Amino acid sequence: MSDLTPISEILVPVDFSECSRRALQYAMRIAAASNAHIHLLNVIDDPTLIHQSTDQKFRDRQADKIEEQFLNVMSPEDRARFRTTTSIRFGTAYHEIETYAKEQDIELIVMGNSARSSLSDAILGSVSGHTIRHAVCPVMTVTHHC
Repeated sequence: MSDLTPISEILVPVDFSECSRRALQYAMRIAAASNAHIHLLNVIDDPTLIHQSTDQKFRDRQADKIEEQFLNVMSPEDRARFRTTTSIRFGTAYHEIETYAKEQDIELIVMGNSARSSLSDAILGSVSGHTIRHAVCPVMTVTHHC
């Protein structure tokens, strides 16, 4: 049997939807039990913003708007309690989530999973599905009533 040390680094990809907010609530429960650090990651996958010809000042303004939204998902007390880190990346969501998890030695990803149809997932794929298959650590998805 392997040594099961407490989880210390939890990643919560957030898109500010109800699903991602519920995932954050679960992550906070886990983090409270293990004194873990929470990382919040928003990936901007808008093709206009990803394109290299997009003006950096425009990208910066979009990132500033996201930073403001981060303030609304956790209280200042919770941000301090969980030593919360916020990050914004530009790119394909699943790729940026996987890359961030590797770079930050994330031990658990807790993410929302919108309840799309199986046909939709088969055709389009899903960020959570791809992350589950390719992440370097366990992935917990939250789907109830999202």
